[in-house]
Amino acid sequence: MPGRLLWLGIAVLLALAGCTAAAQQPDVPTGATSPAASASPAPEPVAQLTVGDCTGPVDLTGASISNLQAVPCSQPHHYEVHATIPLTGDVYPGADRLADRATAECAPSFVEYVGVEPEYGRYGSAYLVPDEAAWGLPENRAITCLVGSPDGGLVGSAEGDYLVFPKIGECTGPQNVPALEVEIIDCALAHNYEVFATKNITTKAAPTRAELDKLFNSVCQSGFKEFVGIDSGKSKYEVTYFLAGADVWTKVADHRIVCSAGSPDGGIKGSLEGVKK
Repeated sequence: MPGRLLWLGIAVLLALAGCTAAAQQPDVPTGATSPAASASPAPEPVAQLTVGDCTGPVDLTGASISNLQAVPCSQPHHYEVHATIPLTGDVYPGADRLADRATAECAPSFVEYVGVEPEYGRYGSAYLVPDEAAWGLPENRAITCLVGSPDGGLVGSAEGDYLVFPKIGECTGPQNVPALEVEIIDCALAHNYEVFATKNITTKAAPTRAELDKLFNSVCQSGFKEFVGIDSGKSKYEVTYFLAGADVWTKVADHRIVCSAGSPDGGIKGSLEGVKK
């Protein structure tokens, strides 16, 4: 009975070099002298993002943060704002204190917004904080908490999206990788597996071996015959499943058994629905 119990990769909190949006002095040519009245550059306003805004890539050097624009979450994007935390005081508290506060206060907001901790979901956590120059403007004094991925390609809101396994109708690459690294592929392109059935499990504890066998037979095996058109034992394709293991059951919010049909050799194009092979 081929299958896949959940093996989670660890999502690391990404501490972005935040809000260094102050104008930078141009490079001074060798041999030239700076003007006598070369004061520090005046701070510039940082992009004002609100909860629910999605963004493109965030420049880790901070050079483009002042120009960071919200984009529709229905379009491919990198991050989504899940909280903004106002900061008070005229004296810059220092990068370390801001980082500590961002780490402490963005974490519970992330869980509330997404529904699961970063290490048990498919989104990473990040934040933006003002640097000393940006602190000069009161409107810049805030922590912006982000959920998303530096790789981009996210579509739709992360709010309430705690699922870690593929959905019905989605096709994937190889499944012999951590669950969070399974690649979702357009079914029209060459792929390995296609998800055809899921069932949510409402018990507080993970299924026992006997319960899992029943689930596999009733959801995956029966579903395979209905989907492909023949019994799995007579098919050239195999049945696989995803399910969270007992060791992470209380941490992971995705309690579905997810059944897919396909081949570890890949090369499948289009849907397997009704192929009877």
